[in-house]
Amino acid sequence: MNTSKKARGARTWPREFDRAYQEGRFQAACEIYEANAGPSERPGIVLRAAKALLHSDPASALRLLINMRVPASKRREQAERDALLVEAFARTNDFESADERLHMALEEARALNDDELLTVVGYRAVRRCLLAEDPAEARKYLDLTRVGRSAWSRVYSAYAETIILPYEERVYEQAERLIELLRSLDPNRKEFVLVRAWSTHTLAALARELYIPAAIPEIDRQLGGVPWPEDFAPNLFQALRALGWAKAMQGDYFNAFRHLKEASEVTDTIAWKVVAACDRSYLARSFGEHRWSRVELDEAEQLAKFVDWHATLAEERIGLLQLAELFGNLDTARSAMYLARYRELGEIKSPVFYRHDARRTAYAQYSTGVVELALGNKKRGLTELRDARKIFERFGYDFRVARCLVAEFTATGNADLLPMIEEKLRNYQQSWLVNEVRAAIGAPKPLLPPMQQRVFEELCQGKPTSEIARALQRSQWTITNHIKEIFKAFGVRSRAALLAKAASEGLIRRA
Repeated sequence: MNTSKKARGARTWPREFDRAYQEGRFQAACEIYEANAGPSERPGIVLRAAKALLHSDPASALRLLINMRVPASKRREQAERDALLVEAFARTNDFESADERLHMALEEARALNDDELLTVVGYRAVRRCLLAEDPAEARKYLDLTRVGRSAWSRVYSAYAETIILPYEERVYEQAERLIELLRSLDPNRKEFVLVRAWSTHTLAALARELYIPAAIPEIDRQLGGVPWPEDFAPNLFQALRALGWAKAMQGDYFNAFRHLKEASEVTDTIAWKVVAACDRSYLARSFGEHRWSRVELDEAEQLAKFVDWHATLAEERIGLLQLAELFGNLDTARSAMYLARYRELGEIKSPVFYRHDARRTAYAQYSTGVVELALGNKKRGLTELRDARKIFERFGYDFRVARCLVAEFTATGNADLLPMIEEKLRNYQQSWLVNEVRAAIGAPKPLLPPMQQRVFEELCQGKPTSEIARALQRSQWTITNHIKEIFKAFGVRSRAALLAKAASEGLIRRA
C-alpha cells in the first residue's frame, strides 16, 4: 500500500512541476522540484529545473547541471545538458568552459542529425556570445537556430535575432522584428510567456524612445491577454511604465497616467515605486497640474527614505536623478543632495542594458545636465547635455534629442537650435514638450481653427457643453471633441486649468 502511494506520488508531482514550468511560474516549479526530487532524478526533470533557474540563479542552475546523472544511452539529454551548460557557464563568466560544452553539444547534435536540437544549441550559443558582448560571433550561430521546424524553434530563432540587434545599435530594426514576433504569439495562451514578457517589455521601451505607431496596439494586445506570472513582475512594471510615456508623447495623458499608476501597483520594489511616483509627478507638471505634481513628488521623496540605494540593482537608481531633476526649480539644495547621492553610488552594473550600452550613460547625462543648470553650473550642465545628445542622435531617439536641445536653448537662448528642435519634434506635436518649447521662446499659443476658437471663447465665459452646443448649433459630441483638442493645444486636462492658463497669458477677452 505504501509502495503504491509512493509510486503514485512519483508519477504525479512532475505533472504539477511541468504545469508550473510551462506556464512560466519558474519559482513555483523550482520549489516543487526541491520538495520532490531525489538524488537520481530523471534527466528531463532536472533539465527543466535548470532552465527555470537559469536567469534568476545561474550559479544554482550550473551546480544542478554539473551534478546531473545522465545514462550513456540518453545522448539527446546529454546534448541538451551541454547546451544549457554553455549559457550557465557564460552567465558565471566562465567562457572557456562554455566553449568546451558548446563544442560537445554541437558535435552530438550533428551526430544525431537532430535539427530541433541544433536550434537549441544555436540559441544557447547566441546567448553565450552576447553575454561576452560579441554580437558578430552571435550572428554566426543565428542560421543554426533556423534549422528546426517546431513552433519552439521558430519562436526562439526569431527571438534570438531580436536580442542581437541592440548590440549592433539597430534599434528600429529590432522594433520591427519584435512587432513581427509578438504578432505571431497569442496573448491568451500561457506558452512562450518568457519570450512574450521580455519582447513586450523591450518593444515598449523602444516605443517610448522612437516613433513607432504600430508598436502601441501590439503592446496593448499583449498586456491585455493572460496575466503574466509573478516571476515576470519586473518586466510588467517596465512595460507599463514605458507604454505610459509612449502614450504621453502622443498626447494621451489619461492613459499615460493610468499606466504609470498600474506600474506602481505591480512592483514590490520600493525603489521602483519612487521612480513611478517621479514619473507621475513629471507628467502632472507637464500639463500644468503643479499641485498634483507636488503631491506625487512628496510621495516619491517619502518612499525614497526607505530605500537602501547602495543595495539597488541598477536602473532603479535613476529615482535619485529624477528627484534631483524635479527639485531643480523648487529647491536647489535638495536637488544638489540627490545628485550627490546618485554619484556616490558608483558604476551601475545593469541587468537591463548590456555593460557598454551608451544609452544608459546618456540618460544619466541628460538628468545630470538639467540639474547642473538648475544649480547654476552652466558650463558643466551644457557639456553633459551635449554629450547625451550625441548618443541619442546615434540611436535615432529624436524625442530625447529634442529634450536636450530645449534645455540647452533655455540656458543659452541660441536661436539656431530652434529649427533643430522643430525637426526632432515633427512626430510629437501633441506632446507636452511642444508647449515647453513655446514657453521657452516666449511664443504665443498657435491660432486655433475657427470653430475651436469659437468654442474656446464660449469656454472662457464659463458656459457648459450643452449651452455651447446650442449657441454654435453643433452636437454636444462635436463640442466635446473640440474641447479635447483645445485642452491638447494648451497642454491642460481640465476647464479650470484651461481658464487659469488662458488668464495668465492674457487670452481671455474682457467684456
